[in-house]
Amino acid sequence: MNASSNGHYLDLPNARLVPTRTVLRTQKQLQSAIKLQAMLCIHGGVGLGKTLTVRTCLRDLAPDTTLFFQFHRHCPLTDIKKAVAAALDIPDSTRTLNTRIDEALAERPYVLVFDETQGLTTDALEWVRTLWDTIPNRPTVIFVGAEETRRHLRRRPALASRITQWPRFTPLRPAEVVEHMPHYHPVWSKASDEDLLWLDDAACRGNFRDWAKLTSAIQELLMEQGQPLDSFTRAVAREALDTFDPSDLHFPPDDDQ
Repeated sequence: MNASSNGHYLDLPNARLVPTRTVLRTQKQLQSAIKLQAMLCIHGGVGLGKTLTVRTCLRDLAPDTTLFFQFHRHCPLTDIKKAVAAALDIPDSTRTLNTRIDEALAERPYVLVFDETQGLTTDALEWVRTLWDTIPNRPTVIFVGAEETRRHLRRRPALASRITQWPRFTPLRPAEVVEHMPHYHPVWSKASDEDLLWLDDAACRGNFRDWAKLTSAIQELLMEQGQPLDSFTRAVAREALDTFDPSDLHFPPDDDQ
């Protein structure tokens, strides 16, 4: 994530993290994991806000000790070790990399976040488990990944048995869409409950990434028209929906507004 990124999909201007039940639950679970120096696995479908939630919460809970990693699928363990060493500012030394990483992690109660965990190899996961098992001042380890992440880790019983909690992200419920979207972005601040539910059914289905796509498209249209961001209309929404793949859309049959 670059320095100018706000963490939201598309770096959506004016977007806010809203306190959904999942966000509040995750905040408590992260706080507990840090206190216990435990392992935690956060998993769920794509586009539901897992990474943004973890990043935002940890900026409050452990701003100086969190190290965030995201590796490509099947990344070699040697590359992962080098990335961890670089994040720890480990200087060049003739001693082994493993020893230097162990010593550096033991100095502070670090929080290690591994995003896209479903792509980590068995060797990489076993190395993380060994770090957690053997370092006296063991790090908190947060695994974050897609829906298959839980199965990926459960296939490794020695690791899975050490994970204390397995919170799962799910799409927003209709009531949550109505409650939270007006606070998510100014585009929705004056939208009616009916309009929000119509759009959720038509395109977004409780998925924050799809809401961000739609919000961005509407924001661009309103800016082009010189309209305030809170000038939502169904006409603008329909024009924005034209940017979506038609096969991903569903319009209620009785909607002719």
